[in-house]
Order: sequence, then structure tokens, then C-alpha cells
Amino acid sequence: MSEKNKDTIFIVPSTHWDREWYLPFQSFRTQLVHLIDKLLERLSKQEYFFMLDGQTIVLEDYFEIRPERKEELLTHIRNGKIDVGPWYLLPDEWLVGQESLVRNLEMSLDLAKELEIPLMNFGYLPDQFGHTRAIPQLLADLTSFDATLIWRGVGPEITTVPFIWKSHPKAKASILCNYMPFGYGNAAYLPDNLQELEEMIKQKVEDLKPFSPVNTYLLMNGTDHQLPQEHLIDLVPKIKIKDSKIKISLLNEYLQHLKDKITKENYPAPIYSGEFRSSVRAPLLQDTYSARMWIKQWDNKIEDLLVHYAEPIHAYLYLMKQLDYPESYLKLAWKWLLKNQPHDSICGCSVDQTHEEMKARFYWAEDIANNQINEAVDHIHQNREDSKESLLLAFNPTNSSEIPNLVEFSISAKHKITAIEDQYGNEFDVQQVKSTDKVIFESTMKPFMIRAGMKMLPGRKLMDFYINEIYTSDSADGKTCDVTIICGKEPIGEFNPKDFFDEVFELLDSKKYQQFHVKATFGTMQTHTSILPLKAWSFNKLLIKETKKQISPQFNVNKQIINNQFYKITFNKNGTLDILDKQTNTLYKKQHSFEDYGDRGDEYTFGRLSPANPKVSKVKRKIVNNGPLFCDIKQDLVLETYYEVDEKREKRIGKAKIFVRTIFRFYRDIARIDITTTLTNTAKDHRLRICFDMPFNSECTHTSTHFGVVKREGSPPSYEEYLEQPSGIQAQKRFIRVDDEKSLASFSLFNKGLPEVELADKSRVALTLIRATGYLSRMDYPERPIHAGPYLATPGAQELNEEYTFNYGIIYHNKEKPLAYTMDNSEVFALPAKCIAFEKTKPKIDLTKPLISVGNPNTRISSIRIRQSKLHVLFFNLEETEIDVELNISDKFSKYSEIKIDGEVKKSGNISKGKFMLKFDPFEIKLLKFN
Repeated sequence: MSEKNKDTIFIVPSTHWDREWYLPFQSFRTQLVHLIDKLLERLSKQEYFFMLDGQTIVLEDYFEIRPERKEELLTHIRNGKIDVGPWYLLPDEWLVGQESLVRNLEMSLDLAKELEIPLMNFGYLPDQFGHTRAIPQLLADLTSFDATLIWRGVGPEITTVPFIWKSHPKAKASILCNYMPFGYGNAAYLPDNLQELEEMIKQKVEDLKPFSPVNTYLLMNGTDHQLPQEHLIDLVPKIKIKDSKIKISLLNEYLQHLKDKITKENYPAPIYSGEFRSSVRAPLLQDTYSARMWIKQWDNKIEDLLVHYAEPIHAYLYLMKQLDYPESYLKLAWKWLLKNQPHDSICGCSVDQTHEEMKARFYWAEDIANNQINEAVDHIHQNREDSKESLLLAFNPTNSSEIPNLVEFSISAKHKITAIEDQYGNEFDVQQVKSTDKVIFESTMKPFMIRAGMKMLPGRKLMDFYINEIYTSDSADGKTCDVTIICGKEPIGEFNPKDFFDEVFELLDSKKYQQFHVKATFGTMQTHTSILPLKAWSFNKLLIKETKKQISPQFNVNKQIINNQFYKITFNKNGTLDILDKQTNTLYKKQHSFEDYGDRGDEYTFGRLSPANPKVSKVKRKIVNNGPLFCDIKQDLVLETYYEVDEKREKRIGKAKIFVRTIFRFYRDIARIDITTTLTNTAKDHRLRICFDMPFNSECTHTSTHFGVVKREGSPPSYEEYLEQPSGIQAQKRFIRVDDEKSLASFSLFNKGLPEVELADKSRVALTLIRATGYLSRMDYPERPIHAGPYLATPGAQELNEEYTFNYGIIYHNKEKPLAYTMDNSEVFALPAKCIAFEKTKPKIDLTKPLISVGNPNTRISSIRIRQSKLHVLFFNLEETEIDVELNISDKFSKYSEIKIDGEVKKSGNISKGKFMLKFDPFEIKLLKFN
């Protein structure tokens, strides 16, 4: 046989490095240091190849311990002996946000540039729990990668190793995909006996041949935390397999050979589109969406803080030459957040210590984000001047300029607020929601303590604040003097410290009081809300009105029945709601019911145990806030359920009571219903879901995903054989929507950081709140009768006595509403406006001109930020058609460039009078840099 017709077998020495999992990070890092030390010793003696997984973070982990070997390792990477990247770390795809995927690649590319090393030029995704449809779009649109490698999630419809992957059948972008049918470790732990090695390689190749249309075969010699198998260096050259060539190499050489073969043989690689969520060939492990739900909520919260508040607000201030852009701070926050996004971390499927250590990273990332937001807000507020009017500066962090946004602000109680006025002179109602004292200092002290403290007081300044007013009064018992000190960040009016000291010493000398209750505050503040449309991704100036042409009446409700223009809502005795949608004349009965199955599974997979219907008792309901805009109804109830599963894990036993408090917010002029549920979990081995039963059946859902919405079958496919039982569980970002196929009825459910949802039995939309389980992995239940990890107890995953707050919202609407309408509502629900109140002052700088605005609701902005001193905006097309879009941008800019994540320019264009046109292919993602 000629050389070109021989089988070509590539053995790729590698490791798959979970940074933390069944051991915590520091334990696995010790193993990593041993591995790289051993690898460097081997490379110092003879030529060898090794792939350090698909991530660059392992370099940082190693250099922290072995800084003296940094250049040695980097030299081997530069010389093509060791492969790293392209990811900073290997993320779970379903649970992280779309910007996290972009920043992950960006972080790695920045690190590679800093270290002057090459990265693997393909998307290596070996062990993700399925694959989002965004991957081929992201890699094709924003990188120079020409291939990707995947394993889990690929269904039986895919029968070849090479195929072309697109995000959607109508998408133009595509990428070559290499399916690894036997996983990323199909040639792990090869024997050190030549004959045994030869036979094993033959068998591995035979296993691959049914999937291989060209005779090029990949053997991945590595698996979880595997060290290099040095005996292969000597044994592989001695292997004699008929009509075969075999070599040790890295993945890039294999992929290039595969592409060359496909081209030379004119092989028409099949095209597949969409996401991969099958559990037939490999366990999908998608019930990790609900293990340790606090992780998912926290990750979502921090990404929103960074993407929708910290970055765009600072971009405005930077471009107005007000503040330096805090790029180093924000990059550090992203780094801490990304470190919590490998699947064993964010999926909640590790030992308890691993997840406890994640909390510090979350705290650090959140603190940095909040600190940067506060610095920006403080700068805006401090740069103000006197005004006859009070006003708000409200930043809308969403894509919607049409859906009314909730504006909440606090202002001194001396103002009697009646309305908010927008830039067009339209007035909007306000509603007071609370009144509070913002306390700086509070203590009860004896007279001698007051006397000593007065001598230490330097004057008008108290800590970082100024004393503006002081009031004294007798308490109810007559023996205590209440001293209230009103402070401000700046001195207001006259205040003579000597007069104050004289008054205090006079009180002390009178010996009238046994003690003094001293409270320093900013004064009584009232919190108000208003609801109005705001310009998208922009600051909006709103006047605070203390007079109004017409006072609006209360939103008349009672605690049993709520009527507005959209619905008639009736509470039932068991705490559920019957909701008549007036728009479609559809009655939805028993909404917001609880379902609670037992769970005999593990952190990876739900093991269902009946019964599922908890008894509801002690239902109490009251109106806690009512005004012209909305009413809040608080409902308390008790769920009586089982405590745990028995020792044989065959039935549920024991009793538990879960106290549940839910606040329903019903709006007068908005169709959305906002719901906040708080509970403390008092049961083990169970999955608690909140359910909405439809009066119709639907075969499919529209579910938000990265860079768009995906249409999915609600019911799982049926197969006689599988490695994990298929289920209807699916991952969502901000919403799921179900349309009636026979009428105009439609239902949308929104959430904040609750990724697990299901359309069960074609008519029940079930949102998971808690899934409590006590083991990392088990194999004694039918849903997945094989292990997914070590058999270890994880009592922390039971979430016992953990308090949770869940935020979600619902809309019943006409199905003719476009998907952009649902997406807009989901953003407005999750991302309230950031408000800055100015009392009889106004900001010196005008921030109200939008940086950028888009003329089509299907063209979405994902992020606005400054990178390397340039404005960067990431867009995506929600539609399956080409669209031409006019964009308006600040007149500061004259040119734009479409770029890749690494900064490579794809094309450039001019901006004329603040306007330019962009053409988007179906589902295209564009990253623009403005000069």
C-alpha cells in the first residue's frame, strides 16, 4: 500500500486538568507541580510532546510555586513541544454568561501575548456537559480558529468524527468540528509492554473506524490528572501495524492532517446545526444546573454587575474625560469570577471544601464590581452644582427603550414627591415604598463617656462626615436623652461647634439624665419608585416633581383578588393563583404550585422518588405595599414534606416543614408579575420546584441562551439504550417561553440566576429552586447506573438549613409578540436602572447623550466597555435573517473596526455625522472597536 493510503494514527500525550473537584485546588495544584516538574525533566533529556489541557491558567498555577522554572517551561511552549490554551480555563458552557465565554478567551489571549507564547488555534472543549449553539458562532465570528473538538452531548444522528458545525441551519458562519466518540481519554494509560501496546492501539483504531470517513485516527493518551507516560517515547517507534503509520504528536498536527485528507479526498463533511444535549452516548449530567443553587445565583449576579453596570457606566465617564477607566480592577474581578466557572466548580459537583473555597473568589469579584460602581456614582454625585430643581440620573443597563423600567431612588423625607418628569415633559406616577434612617453611628452611653468623647471631638467633622444639625429630646422613660446628629458628606449651613459643646456640657451638668442615646444619621430618607421607559444603555435625566397636575388614585386591590387591564387574579386557599389573561381570554388555573420529588441521585444526576406533592398548610396573606403603581402581597405558607430517603434509597421517610414566604408584585400598567420567594431548606434528598400549569399542550419551548433564543423540543427523545436517562431538563439564561399551538395564548417565565427549567408533560413549566443531595457520585439508581466521579459524601450539597431568596417573574401574553419582546422584558425584570438622586442640585457634566443606539430590536448589545483605551461594543443578531441596521454613536468617533477577540481587524468603516450602517448575517456576533 502506498504511503498516502495508509492509516495515520496520532497519539497525543495529554492530561485533563480539573483544578478543583474531589480534592480542593491546593491538593490538585501539588499534583500539577509534580506533573510539570516531571515533564520538564523528560524534555531536558529527549524530544517529547505534551498537551497541558486546553487552558492557560495552569501556567499561572505552576509559576506561583515554581517561578524559577518559568522560562524553561515557556521555552518548550515556544518551541512547539508543549501545547496550552486556547481558553484561560475550561468553562462549563451552560451556566456561565455569554460575556464570560468572550472574556475567557480574551484573558487567555492577553496572557499568551504577555508570555510571548503560541496557543492552540482551535476550540478544545473535551469534557463540557454538552455544548451551546453559541460555540461555532463565537469561534467563527470572533476568532481565527478553524476547528473545535468536542465529546459530550453529541447524539446518535452524528456518525462521523469530522463534521461542519453551525449555530443554526440559516447561520452562515461554521467551523470544522472533530467529534471524539470515546472521549478525551480514549487511549489513556497505555501499557508498557510492546505487544500489549500494539494490540491495544489496533483495537482503539478499530473502535474509531466506524466514525472515520478518512483514515486518520486520534488517540488521546491522557485523562483526568494523568502524568506523562514516558515509556511511549521508546515503544511507539517499534510498533508495527500493517498499512499504518503511527506517531506521537500534538493536536495541531493531527487536525492539519485531517483537514488535508478531507480536502484531498473531496470528502463532503456533513453539516449539523444547533446545540448538543444528548445523553445517549455519554452522560450529559445536566442536573448539575440545580446542585448548590447559590453558586449559579452568585455567578449570574456578578456577571450582571460587571457587564451591565460597572463597565458601561465607567465607559461613559472615561469618554467624558471624567475618570480613568479602571481596566485593571475590572480585569481582576473577571479573573476571580472566571476561576469559579470550570464545570466541577460552577456545576456544584465537587466536595464541600471546593465549594466553600469558591466563596472567597465570589466575594472578591463582587466587591471589586460594587466598589467600581460606587466610585463612578460618587464621582457623578460629587461633581454637581446648585439647581432650583431636584433630579434623577437613571442609567438603563438593558437593550429596551420601550419596556417601562423600575426606577427606585431615595431622597430626604422633607421633599413631598408626587411625580417624575422625563426629558419630553411626560409625567409619571411615583410610589413610596419605605422610609429609613441611614445610620452612621448609634450607641447608648453614660454621662462620663459623653464628657470624655466631647473632649476628643475635633470640631464639626465626625469621622468622614460633617455635622449639619443636632436635635435633643427626652425619651419615654425621662431618664435618657436622645441625641440625633444629622450629617452630610459636605457642610451645609452654619454650625458652631462651641455652641454645641456648651449645650452638651450644660445637659451633663444638670445631671437630669442617666444615659444618652446618640444616633448620627444622614436624616430620614424616603425610598420612592416610578416606572417609565428609559433610553437603552444610557443615562436618563428625570426631574423630581413636588407638584403634579393630577394625583393618581390608589391601585385598588384586596388580598384575594387583583384586577388590572391585563389580568383578573384570584388567590386560592392553597396559595396558588387563578389568572385570567384578558388579552387572549385564557384562564390559567392553580399557578405557582409547589412540586417536591425525592432525590436518590447525586450532584450530577437527579434520581426521582415519589410522591411529589407536598401538603400546603397555614396559608396567610396580607397587602404589604399599595399605591398608584403596584401592590405587594405577602403570602406565608408551610410545605409539609419528607425529610430524607431511607437507607435502601427506595422510599422517602421522615417529616419536614418548610416555611415559605412569597412576595407577589402586581403592577397597574405592566403585564409582568414579579415574584420573590424566600425559604430555609429543612429537608434532605429532594428537588423543590415552582410550577405553572398551562391550559394547553406545547411540543416545544423558546429558551434564552447565549447570544439569542433557542427552540427546543419539550419532551426528551426516547432511546432503548443510553448512558444516562434522557430528561426534559434544560438550561436557560433569562427566560423560557411556551406558546399554544392552537390559540394566541403564550406564557413567559423570567428568572435571576435560576438556570434549571423544564416543560414537563407538555403543559407544566417547572422552575427548580433547590436540589438537595448528599453524594458527589453514586451508581445505584436507574437514571445513571454508572459513576460520574468518586463515591464521596457531600453533606453540604444537602443545603440543610440554608436560607435562599429566589427572584422570578411571569407574563401571560399574545404569542404574536416577537421574541425580542420577551427578551426585553426579561432584561428589564433582571436589570433595574441605576439611579443617582440630586437634591436641589444637578450634575456638572451631561451624560445623557447615548454612547450608541441601535435602530432594530433584533440587534442586541451584549456589552459596552473600554479595552486598551478604545471603546468596544459587542453586538449579536437575534434573527435568522440578514438585517441592515443603522447605528447612532457619539460624535466623538469617526471610524469603526470589526475585530476579533485578539484585536485582529476584519474590516473597517467610516462614521458620518454620528451614523453608520452595519449588515448582520443570521445570528452573527460582531465586536466593534471605535476610534
